[in-house]
Amino acid sequence: FVCNLIPKPTHFIFNSGWWFDNDFNRLAAQEEIVRALRECNIISVYKTTTISKSRNRIEQSRERMCQMADICLNVSWTRFVPQEFYLDEVHFAPPIYSLLNIHLLSMLTSEEGGLQIATES
Repeated sequence: FVCNLIPKPTHFIFNSGWWFDNDFNRLAAQEEIVRALRECNIISVYKTTTISKSRNRIEQSRERMCQMADICLNVSWTRFVPQEFYLDEVHFAPPIYSLLNIHLLSMLTSEEGGLQIATES
């Protein structure tokens, strides 16, 4: 359905989050998502799952998605976030979300990300 959006997006940013019991964990489903986006000429941007307060690691199947997507936003650096910047087990305080947004925007506006930002002359 993403291909039919008007205007059609140039990039599709997604992740699986902390919900482990779903079809996204199947390799075939991951391949279908990336293939469908490519068929629509939409760049796939997969964001890895942030590291929890107790420092749990994400499953290998999630990291595999980074290799399939056109762009991987690897947020494994969140393992270094001090405990006091967590609101609960998996949610950060606002300053960390600002850093995540800066990370994403930096990637998308870089030469590798290829996103063109319109500016006034």
